Formats: sequence, structure tokens, C-alpha cells
Amino acid sequence: MRVHIIHLKHRKDRLQLLDLEIVKQNILNYTIWEGILDIENPKRGIAKAHKKIVEWARNQNLQSILIAEDDVKFTAPRAFEYFLQNEPKEYDLYLGGIAYGNINSDNSTDDFSGAHFYKINQKFYDIFLSVPEEKDIDRSLANKGKFIVCDPFIAVQQNGFSDNQKREQNYDLYLQNRRLFR
Repeated sequence: MRVHIIHLKHRKDRLQLLDLEIVKQNILNYTIWEGILDIENPKRGIAKAHKKIVEWARNQNLQSILIAEDDVKFTAPRAFEYFLQNEPKEYDLYLGGIAYGNINSDNSTDDFSGAHFYKINQKFYDIFLSVPEEKDIDRSLANKGKFIVCDPFIAVQQNGFSDNQKREQNYDLYLQNRRLFR
């Protein structure tokens, strides 16, 4: 499975961390897509970058596509393999982990934050592409589809400077009481 990764070219620090993650997970098939930097509204740039890949997948008539952001951090060796092996039969988005959101007993969530690693099903492309770009893409999707979260989480976000928040972020705070793949 090819991983489509969004990367802002000025973030060389993230590229170094990403390269390490790719090697650790033995990810051999990937494409790096140039991110979209919107100084006025970073959320809009992020949404456009995600949508650019989904639109490409739709135009290619792909059954699904796996998307990651360049700050993805896998929780342990073989996490990527675990994600692929445990793909649910029915979903619109299959999420490697989330920062925010309640997870139901069937691993579904209606509202989440954390589009750092996910697989999107072809049947959901049009809905995904229709959400507004003025706020976070993940929050814009609330209650619009069947979102399944991998249990345990296989991917989180790297701590560090967030171009979206324009400040240092510590994502570990969001992982308390979450199960991580070890």
C-alpha cells in the first residue's frame, strides 16, 4: 500500500524525522506531496493539501488512499503493518490514531481531531472534498461519515512546532488513557 505524505518543503526538521519513521516501519512505497502554506489561514492550506490528494485519488478511480502528514510518528515497530492487517471491512475513514474524540465500543467516532494518518474509502471522496476549508479538515468532517479508529493507536503526531497552531505542541497530553500499539 502506497502512503501519500503531505510535507511543507521548508520543514526540513520534519523531513528528517519522517525519513526515520519510514525506515523503521519498512515503508517502501510512498509519495511525498508538497503541502500548501496559507499564511492567513493555515487550516485552509492544510485542508487544501489533503483535498488535493483525495481529488487525485478520485480522478484515478482508486478504491482507497492512505494519507499521512509529515509529522506522523508510529508508536512501535510493525505499527504500519498492524494498521494494514486490521483494516475494517466497512468505513469511510480508517484512522491510525486521534488526538481528540470519544471512541465508541466498536472503535467508531463521530467527531475527531487528528488527520495525521488515515485511509479514506472511495465512497467518501465526494463528501470529504465538499467540506469547508476555513477550519480544520478533521473537525469539518464531524458526523459526516463512518470513522473507525485503529485499536490500539498505531500513529500519533510528533511533538514540535505546529504550522497550524503557530506554536510548539505537545501531543502527548492527548494520549493519556489511550491504548497505543507496542
